[in-house]
Amino acid sequence: MPTSSEKVEKAEVPEKAMATVPAGTPATNGTPAPRKPRAPRHGWRRALEVIVIVALIIGANVLITLGFELYSSLANVMWDEYRAAANENIDTVIVGSSTGQRSFDPAVLDATLGTTTFNMSTPAQELDDSYTAAKQAIEDHHVKRVILALDYESVSTVKWPGSHVAFARAKMAGESFPQAVADYWKLLTSSSFFDGADSICALFPWGYNHVELDTEHIATNFTDRVSDTTPVEAAERVMDGWTYYGNGYGNYDGVLDYSTARDHLSVSVDGPADFDQQGLDWIQNICDLCRENGVQLVVVVTPRPAYNVLAYGEKYPEQMSRLQQVVEQAGGTFLDANLAKGGWYEPRDTDFYDGEHLNHDGATSFSHAFAGALQVLDAGGSTSGLTYSYDQWDNYLASIDEISAVISTSCLEDNNTVVSAMAYTGSNVQVEYRFSLVAEDGSTTVVQDWSTSDTCTIPEDEIPEGSSQVEVCARQVGTAVGYERYCMQDISG
Repeated sequence: MPTSSEKVEKAEVPEKAMATVPAGTPATNGTPAPRKPRAPRHGWRRALEVIVIVALIIGANVLITLGFELYSSLANVMWDEYRAAANENIDTVIVGSSTGQRSFDPAVLDATLGTTTFNMSTPAQELDDSYTAAKQAIEDHHVKRVILALDYESVSTVKWPGSHVAFARAKMAGESFPQAVADYWKLLTSSSFFDGADSICALFPWGYNHVELDTEHIATNFTDRVSDTTPVEAAERVMDGWTYYGNGYGNYDGVLDYSTARDHLSVSVDGPADFDQQGLDWIQNICDLCRENGVQLVVVVTPRPAYNVLAYGEKYPEQMSRLQQVVEQAGGTFLDANLAKGGWYEPRDTDFYDGEHLNHDGATSFSHAFAGALQVLDAGGSTSGLTYSYDQWDNYLASIDEISAVISTSCLEDNNTVVSAMAYTGSNVQVEYRFSLVAEDGSTTVVQDWSTSDTCTIPEDEIPEGSSQVEVCARQVGTAVGYERYCMQDISG
């Protein structure tokens, strides 16, 4: 029987609240009932959404690439010109990086040798790309000779991801769809990308190889790509001073300013690196390719100013001899033009565009000399006598009878500015230096006259207001010339 209190509680409950709640209906306690979960989308709808998103990303990437990726790259020039020569006889190809592209004029070689040469070198061409180029030429034209152009960095610094992608994409541009897909897959899985962050270059090439980021250059690049403009025409317009001469070869006419030699040193502040084994392996692959196809291989270390050889010190003969051994053991011919003897090839100061490349006149001169070396080979002779061997490094050093360049550095020590100079020259050359302060109007004041001391200390209170540079001049001891080489050293900070 209910108590009195139970009767009161029951009486205070509204009749509506006492209504029977149907079974299975959730109690709301005054809050809205939750919505039923939406039925899952069918698998085909999800797949369609993914396809649309991917298509939008690809479409945007294609449009951005058309406008931003550099159409006038020299890799595009080379492959476009190579495809244009598909029906021509080519018996010799040159492969390698920009030093090869700007050291050999095919027209000069062919005029002397009666050959038909095409220069397939491209800027920062990786050695496995050199292999690809040589292989393509062997398959397409059954070439008889491959010239592989190298420098120290070709084997010590073997990976240039951006140029690797530019090379592959330029090659793919004129290929059938199945071959282009195969080359793209090879690119994506290559050792240069598969295990590194640089693989993004292969998917978004405009990110590394783009035009100047302004409306005019982007619009022009887009128009060139979708119009009848050839890569050669675009390159000659975009690259100030660059001229295309034919058969894959183009060059500049500028001349190296030796007073800026420090800016053109190939050796880093950490010193020269040893050769990368992968680089030597790739060269071995090129050697094997040529031997298996009965193709003559000539490996050439291209010319550079003497200071940019001397800067490597003993590392140069030590590492280069490793390269020579690989080539000659595989049956190839090896020739280092930097160690050329005077009777064969003597570069002039005006032959160089910068610290690593010949200009057009320099390439013409070297091509004439190199054609003579190939004539010796074709006659069954040896080219070993044309250069100093690496075992004769001391003889090479003794042969340099001039100052190739002078560079300088500065630092602060006890409120004094200390300027140090370094001359690159042969082992038998004695050097003396003169240090002068340069005023704002360009006038100079000698602070340390000619002496064999390569260091000058200038007290802070002796530096006139407005003077921010020191001119360092160098000449051989015993000469009376004003100077042979000079450089400018900033002391402003």
